[in-house]
Amino acid sequence: MNDQLYTMLRTFGKVRLSEPLSKHTTFKIGGPADYFLVVEDSSKRIDLLKWLDSEAVDYVMLGGGSNMLVRDEGYRGVAIVTKDETYDIKGTTVQTGAGVVTVKLANETVKAGLTGFEWGVGVPGTIGGAVRGNAGAMGREMKDSVKEVEAYIDGDVVRLSNQECGFGYRHSIFKENKGVILRVWLELEKGDAKAGMAQALGVLQFRNKTQPKGFASTGCIFKNVDFESSKTQLLTHFDEQDEKIQQFLRVGKISAGWLVEQAGLKGEKQGKAQVSEVHGNFIVNLGGAAAIDVLTLIEKIKTAVYNTFDIELEEEIQVVG
Repeated sequence: MNDQLYTMLRTFGKVRLSEPLSKHTTFKIGGPADYFLVVEDSSKRIDLLKWLDSEAVDYVMLGGGSNMLVRDEGYRGVAIVTKDETYDIKGTTVQTGAGVVTVKLANETVKAGLTGFEWGVGVPGTIGGAVRGNAGAMGREMKDSVKEVEAYIDGDVVRLSNQECGFGYRHSIFKENKGVILRVWLELEKGDAKAGMAQALGVLQFRNKTQPKGFASTGCIFKNVDFESSKTQLLTHFDEQDEKIQQFLRVGKISAGWLVEQAGLKGEKQGKAQVSEVHGNFIVNLGGAAAIDVLTLIEKIKTAVYNTFDIELEEEIQVVG
């Protein structure tokens, strides 16, 4: 243990040593972080980040722990959880801390009679993580609602417009190790609370039908595949008029889960990790899975899909450690 680092971290929040990160991710997998820091006073966050940068200390923001796989060896640095859970709804504008749980905020916008973010009731994790990965569901993405983002980048606090966030499919500049999201402004539309609640319920019902339940997971493992760039490979195996192919054509994406299933890997196991029997783009922890089980299964899936369709899958999750 570095006594100086430990002492300094304690001025910013509560510190635990050798904390198993399996306790703080939705996958329930991962070795210990050398230092685990919970920052409850958001006013200390900037000073913390500046100090860590000045001392060249490695750190990772855990957010809600979704879309993340921590290696079995853990993390040799500071794993940070912030407790900034404040938000404010004024008219159609929502200002929110990055640490606010996405599901909670989506529900609050529905109750406030706003529309455009109902799909968020089915998204795990925090708003900061959702913006970082440009999370989406039901044909919508974070970029559709984000107005501005306040972030810590290269030692400065900056406010970025939607365009400056560089949103792409499951991507933003923040995924390029560029900065820490602090606050987010969403711009929604006036709607009907009753209709919004019905729509949110529909999102949850669809999620419960199509996604695995009862096992720990981390969300979709792979990004869906751009249809146009992989059309030729796909059509060597399927008729263009096939209903599923026409569906992919309409949305411009090929379902990664469908490719996994077509490659015959639904239900495939590696140790205590398994490709979900409900959805091919989910890997579930059957209980006691190791990160190496998941990583081995990911490589097995990528190889099988490439050998079957000549299509390369790209991971959506963040691997830490």
